[in-house]
Amino acid sequence: MPDPWMSGMLFALWLTVAILAGGFARTRNRSAWTWFVLTLVLGPIAAYLLVVWPVVGQPAAPAPRRPAARQDSPAR
Repeated sequence: MPDPWMSGMLFALWLTVAILAGGFARTRNRSAWTWFVLTLVLGPIAAYLLVVWPVVGQPAAPAPRRPAARQDSPAR
């Protein structure tokens, strides 16, 4: 028989992760309520997806530019 204290702790941890995921979703320009509910249902899987997926509304980071080769004119 499962321990009721352990079940309560697991529920509190699950709820805390869902609340934190909802707050983090706002920093990634995503719906806090949607990600809160998704994390309640899917748990850490949804939280992982939230962290891994790119930010909404920001273009991808451009590739770093290499400096152009310096072309000195020949001495006259």
